[in-house]
Amino acid sequence: MGLSLPHHFDELLGNIEPPQRRRDAAATIPADVRRFIEDAADFPTIVPHSRLAGSYARHTALGPIKDVDFLVFVPHAESGERPAPADVLDDLYRTLDGLPLALGYGGRAQVLRRQRRSIHVAFDEEDFYLDVVPALLLDGLDQPLLVPDREWKEWVLSDPLGYAKALSALNAKTTDKAVPLIKLFKHWRTVQMQRRRPKGYWLEALVYQCLDEGWTTTDGKSYAELFTDLLTSIWDHFQAAYDGDGVPAIPDPMLGHDLAFNWERAAFETFMRRLKKSIDWAERALAKERDEIDDAIALWQQVFGTEYFTDSRAARMFQEADWIRVGGALVTGAGHITAARPAAERAIPVPHHRYYGDAR
Repeated sequence: MGLSLPHHFDELLGNIEPPQRRRDAAATIPADVRRFIEDAADFPTIVPHSRLAGSYARHTALGPIKDVDFLVFVPHAESGERPAPADVLDDLYRTLDGLPLALGYGGRAQVLRRQRRSIHVAFDEEDFYLDVVPALLLDGLDQPLLVPDREWKEWVLSDPLGYAKALSALNAKTTDKAVPLIKLFKHWRTVQMQRRRPKGYWLEALVYQCLDEGWTTTDGKSYAELFTDLLTSIWDHFQAAYDGDGVPAIPDPMLGHDLAFNWERAAFETFMRRLKKSIDWAERALAKERDEIDDAIALWQQVFGTEYFTDSRAARMFQEADWIRVGGALVTGAGHITAARPAAERAIPVPHHRYYGDAR
C-alpha cells in the first residue's frame, strides 16, 4: 500500500461539502415552492405533486449549492394525446411568475428564462436557483417518467428517481464509497478543466459504470488508491476512442442511452489530457515514502487544488499517530518523537516494552 494520507483526504472531502447555510437554503426554498405549486389553481398537479431530483437529492452536490432540480407531476389521460410539451412549460412559467409575492423572501424570486426541459427560477437575495421540471408519471414513482423537450417537441423518457435509488444501493454495496468518489471526481473536473467541462451527471454515470461493472473495486482501498484506480480505469476504457477520431459513449445508468452523444471531440481530448496528467501526479504521490510526505501532499494539491487539499496540523498529527501505532516511534537528538527517520539528525528507535505500571 502506498502513502495514502487518509486524514488529508478526509479533510478534502469536508472542504468540498456544501456549507450549512447553502444546505439550509436547499432544504427550505424547495419546500416553500412545493407548497406553492400544490396550492396553485392554474397549474394542477397529482399526488405526490413533486419530488427533489438532481445532485442535491442524491447527496452528490459540491460547494455552495446554488441550484436544485425539482420535479412536478402533471395530470394526463392514460390514453389519448399527451399535452404539448411547450404548452405545459408555458403554463408552468406563468404559474411560477407568482412566486415573488407568494413566498415573501424579501428579495425577489424571478423566472429567469424558459429552458429546454424546465423553468429556471432565480432567488436573487438567496443567490439560489431552481430548475422546475414538469413530468408525466407513467406507472408510479418506481418506473421511468416522461419530461418535456421544447426543442424536440416531444416527451422523453427519464428515470431520475430510479437512478437515485440505484446509486443509494451501489453506495451501500461499496461501503459508502461511491458517493464520496463521485464528489472527488466532480471536484477534480472543476479544478482541472476551466473550459469544455463534461457535465456533472456524465461524471456521475461514469463513476457508476466503473463501480457497477467492476472496472474499479473498493474493497480495502483508501480514497487515494481508489481515486487513482478510477482515473486509470477510465483512461484504459477511453484510450481507444482517444487514439481514434470519435468520442466514447457514457451510458445512462437506468435507460442505457448515450448521455454524452453531444460531447465534442476537442472537449473529450482536453478531458483525456487532464486525466493522464492527474494519473501521473497520483501515482507519484502514492509511491512516496513516509519521509517524503511533503512531496506527496504537493502532488495531490496539483490534482485537487491547494485550497481544498489542505495540509493541516491535525491531519499531520493523525497521520503521525497512525505510523507510530503501526511501525513504532523514533526519538531524535532534540528529544522529538517521530514515525519517520529524519534526514538531518540522528534518531534511535523507542524500544518495545511490556511494563505498564505496577498492578494495584
